[in-house]
Order: sequence, then C-alpha cells, then structure tokens
Amino acid sequence: MVVRYQANKMNVDSDVMYRLLVQSVEDYAIYMLTPEGVVTNWNTGAQRTKGYLRDEIVGKHFSCFYTQEDQNKGAPAQGLETARSVGRYETEGWRQRKDGSQFWANVIIEAVREAGVLIGFAKVTRDITERRQYEQQLLAAKTHAEANNERMIALSQFLDTVIANIPSSIIVKNAVSREILLVNHQAERLLGTSRKQMIGKRPQDCLSRGISDYLNKQSDECLRSEGRHKSELQLVTPIGPRTLQTTASVINGSDAQTSYVLMIADDVTDQHAAHARIHHMAHHDNLTSLPNRVLFSQRLHEALHLSESSNRLTATLCLDLDNFKNVNDALGHQIGDELLRGIAKRLRFVLREEDTLARVGGDEFAIVLPNLPYAEKAHEIAQRLIEAVNPPINIEGHSLTVGLSVGIAIAENSDDAAEYLLRCADMALYEAKRNGRNRYELFRVEMDEAARKRRDIELDLRDAITGKQLRLYYQPITDSDHNDITGYEALMRWNHPVNGLIMPMDFIPIAEETGLIHSIGAFALYEACQEAASWVGEQTIAVNLSPVQFKNSALISFIETALEESGLAPHRLEVEVTESVLLENNHSNVSTLEKIKALGVRIALDDFGTGYSSLSYLRSFPFDKIKIDKSFINDMHESREALAIIRAITGMSRSMDIQITAEGVETGEQFRRLKEEGCSLFQGYFFGRPQPSETRLMGFSPIDPSGQPT
Repeated sequence: MVVRYQANKMNVDSDVMYRLLVQSVEDYAIYMLTPEGVVTNWNTGAQRTKGYLRDEIVGKHFSCFYTQEDQNKGAPAQGLETARSVGRYETEGWRQRKDGSQFWANVIIEAVREAGVLIGFAKVTRDITERRQYEQQLLAAKTHAEANNERMIALSQFLDTVIANIPSSIIVKNAVSREILLVNHQAERLLGTSRKQMIGKRPQDCLSRGISDYLNKQSDECLRSEGRHKSELQLVTPIGPRTLQTTASVINGSDAQTSYVLMIADDVTDQHAAHARIHHMAHHDNLTSLPNRVLFSQRLHEALHLSESSNRLTATLCLDLDNFKNVNDALGHQIGDELLRGIAKRLRFVLREEDTLARVGGDEFAIVLPNLPYAEKAHEIAQRLIEAVNPPINIEGHSLTVGLSVGIAIAENSDDAAEYLLRCADMALYEAKRNGRNRYELFRVEMDEAARKRRDIELDLRDAITGKQLRLYYQPITDSDHNDITGYEALMRWNHPVNGLIMPMDFIPIAEETGLIHSIGAFALYEACQEAASWVGEQTIAVNLSPVQFKNSALISFIETALEESGLAPHRLEVEVTESVLLENNHSNVSTLEKIKALGVRIALDDFGTGYSSLSYLRSFPFDKIKIDKSFINDMHESREALAIIRAITGMSRSMDIQITAEGVETGEQFRRLKEEGCSLFQGYFFGRPQPSETRLMGFSPIDPSGQPT
C-alpha cells in the first residue's frame, strides 16, 4: 500500500512538474487554439517572443500575429485548414509582436482530436530571425562570391564567419574520402569535439562510434537519393540524448571529380518536448493532474471496445462532492483547490491500476472501471470511494469534511455508446443526490423516463413563461382578534393548455434545477406587488423566495423595481424564505436578507421546525414572522411531540417579539387550540382556499366569537 501510494504521489508530482515546465519554456511560444483559432492559454516563451501578457491575448484570434499582407491573403485560415485536414502544418514567415515589430518565425500547428473529433490546435512558434539572417547572409555571400571572383578571398572569410555562427550544426565532408572539411561552433557543441580535432579526419577517427555511424549513414543516404536526404533521429551526444532533424545535400566542386556532402542538423529536442507537454496539458486537468474529460472519453471508448471481445463488464461512475461549495465560499478557492487535490489522491488510492479517474468539472469526477468480473464489483468500489472521502481532511489548520454522491452505469452490451453510458451515470448521480447524498445509486430505466419527463416539463415551462400560462392565486391570512383579512400569500399556479391546473410542487423543483426560477420569481414579485397596490387598506402580500433566487445578484434589484413600478409601500410586502436559505450559504444569504430588510420589506421564516439548527437561524437574523409548518398542526392532537414543538416555538417567539403564523389550519378545533397556544396569525382551508385575484374574497369566511366560520 505504501509503495502504491508513493508511486501515485510521484505520478501526480510528475504531472504537475510537466505542466510547470511548459509554462517556464522561454525559447518557444507554446499555446493552444480553439477549432476557430482563438487563443486559450499562453506560456512564458509566448510572452517573451510576442510581447503580449496572458490577459491581453487569451480570447483573441491568433491571426493578430500575422502581417496585414498575410491576413489579406488568408494565411491564418489556410494554416488551420491544413492542420485540420492532414493533422500538421509547418511554415516560416514574418509575424508581428505587440509593439508592431516583426520577426521571422518557424510555426507548427498540430490538430488535437478526441475520438476523431477536432477539439482544437496546439501551436508552437519559434523566433528564428537570427538564423534566417545568417542564412540570408550565407546566400548573399555565395552569390557575390560567384559573381565577383576578385572578391572571393574576402567573401570566403566572411562566409566562414557566417557559417561558424549559424544556430544549426553545419558539417561539410569530402564525398569520397569522408574527411571533415568544415565544422561550425554549433556542431562543435553538439559533437563535444573541437574543430581542430575534427578537420581533415574521418568521423570514425575522431568521434564516438554512435556519432560517426550517424554522420556516415547520412552521407551514404544522401549519395543514394540523388543528392538530398532528410531524416529525424535521436542521437546520444556528449550533451545528452538529442533529437536531430538533418538535411544532407551533395554539392559539386569546381571539377566533375570533386563533390562534397553538406550536413545541416537542427536540434529539435526541446521542440518535441514542448509538443509532448502540450499533448499532456490537452488531456489532463491543470489542478489535480488527473485525466480530463477528453482523455476520460478516450479511455471509456477503449474500455467498451475491449469488452466486446471478453465476458467482462465496463462501468462508468459519476461523482460529485457534497457540500464542497460551502467550503469554497467560506474559506476561499485556495483552500477549495487544496481540498480537491487531497480528495483526488484519496479516490485514486482506492482504484485499480487499470481504472481511470478523471476530473470533469469543478467538484465533479468520473471513473472508468474496465474489465469487471461482475456488476456488484462496481457497487463495492463505489462504497469504498464514499468511505475514503468521509474522514476529515486537514488543510492549513482547517478540518474539512465533505461527502460523496456516486452514480453508476454498467454497459449491458457492446452496443452501449460511451456518451449514453455517461449520461446514465449522471442520471444515477442525480438520483443519489436527490435521495439524501453521500450514497451511490445504480442507473435504472425508470430514471431515464423520469429525466425525460423532467425535460418535457422544462420545455412546457419555458412555453408557459413566454405564453403567460402562469398566474398567482391568493390565500387569505387572518388574526385571532378580527374578522378581517390582514393579508394574503401569493401562490403560483400553472394553467397548462393540455394538463390543466398544475401545482407548484410539480414544477417549481424543475424550475430551480434549470434556473427558470429566476424568471418565475421575478414575475411573482411584480405581479403580487401590482395586485396588492390595487387593494384598499393596508393588507400585506407574502411572496415565496426560492433558495436558488439568492444566487442571483439581481434579486435586490428585482424587489426594488417591483415596489417602485407598483407604488406598493415596502412594509406591505413580505417575503417568505425557508431554513435552507441559511443552511446553504449562511454569510452571503444573511447579507442579502439584511439588504431586503433595509428596503423596509418584512421577512418571514417559512416551514419553521422542519430544517436543522432552527434556533441558530433565529439568532443569526431578526425575522419579522415565523410560520409553523402545517405538519406539526396536523399532528398536534395525536402527537405530544408536535404539540411540544408548537409550544416551544410560540414561547420563543413571544420572548423575541416575533409574530407566529399557523399555516394549514383546516378545522375549528385546530384554530381554537392554536389561539390558546399563542399563535397570532392563521392561514389554511378553514379560512379560505387560494383563489385568483378576481375571486379572492369569495373563499374567505369570517369567524364568529365561538371560533366557527359564519
């Protein structure tokens, strides 16, 4: 176990170092492009070569590096098209820096594909202006030497200087005797031998066996291939293993019997390493160094393909950390990132070598389990993963605890597509979270049917919002001392053109999942305020706010605008929130509640007593009203515990000077008993059912002194 853990740690550390090396390369501009050519990342070499900071260039099209002339010719698009069609594009040409200056660049664009689908391009650019200048100087010197015989000696000396300083390794040999006639400085460095020790000697007489065999082979191939030969080979040199791209050419002398072999060798070791690093970055998560979604998809396709020829099973697991967002919001992203790294190590330690663990989102992971002997094996692994995550993890003095929800999908036959299998695991994960979290669920066909039903409701709900099928019903609220209505609660109803009236419990959860709750909530606020503004008197209007709405930074603005446009006095608007608003993100949501209260709006805590740590919520925020959940009212005659909770709530509210509303009152006996227990406001079918605005008063029954409707 210790050896395996150390091996895993070494792999993770190696991956991190691998990614950091790409960022630290200064001689090559290394970055990636989207399929459309937009820059997505930027290394130190790119900043040094092109003058742009990362924030200045990421998100822009790479054509900005081309000269205007090349842009007009369509050169950027041609390069991408070539890489897209044949996999690789290499060229040289002028490119522009941020300050407008130009440099001669060697450019390589490679297509990056996932399961045959193009997902972007890896781009490596090297400033070879100096090398081109030397080459141009060499060409000019040669031309002048041939045209001006009287200047041959001077130009020959100049030629020697140019050749000596060319960045490529230059070696000239006699084609017949193989004697080395010319060696430049770069070749001396590469071969580890001085020029004096090589001139006039054959390679085998002055160089190691491997290097001399390499040079002689290049000469042989060049002479056999009509005067030109190109190759790429890794060679062990005195400065270490180097990958060389070599061009060998035959040059005829002044007479027919004399010829030479010119060898130009470029060291592309760093360039290849950069490509390998880019490939790694394209397939691994930057934070954890785990495989990313791209590599995960490849591994899943491979596992399913292999399962076709065996009797083994392939399973996919979708994982999501429970309560990770609370840690991130409370302690910051740095702690959150360290937590993710720690959790990733725990998960990897549980799995087999052949399994693939990938990070596919913020706190989302996915696993490929190939070669399973039986389906229950996936269940066992899922349970071990949950148990591995459960113990607290210490990060910078914080003892942090998160849970893990897991969805499992098992490929029943070879026809199951990878995308379908992953979608099934995701549906199972949704079911695990819906059933209480920190557990695993196996995909069942009914989940797909439920998901389809949710999608159908979502589509119909979008039509309902735009087609004005939603409307508010109003349920009266009264007190124990008067026969009048003190206010109403606005309740959403959906009048479906086919299915008729749909209650909130059947569509509000889906609206919360899809984000449609923000549009529906804004509609409820505007409509309720407009309606209440038309009433005579000071009756209040209560509107429910979903916990999801508190994630919308525009919530305060919605409330302000609804009040301003309707002209409703702020104290007549009451917003109702559940305990989950404070459970999910205490600090941020309490701040939002304080801003709402600063507007003059009243705030009620709905369904009180059904959540967790209710008393702590009352200490964290001064609510104007508490609503006792109707489940306690239904049970208070048969359950001493329910009655004791009601008494505790009313006693506490009196000491804190908070109004109490009993909701779900359906009988006169409940009304009488709740008055005795100290409830001040009442709501339920006993007083009136929710009604549309035009009939809201019809369902209300005044109460006579005996406690019965008149």
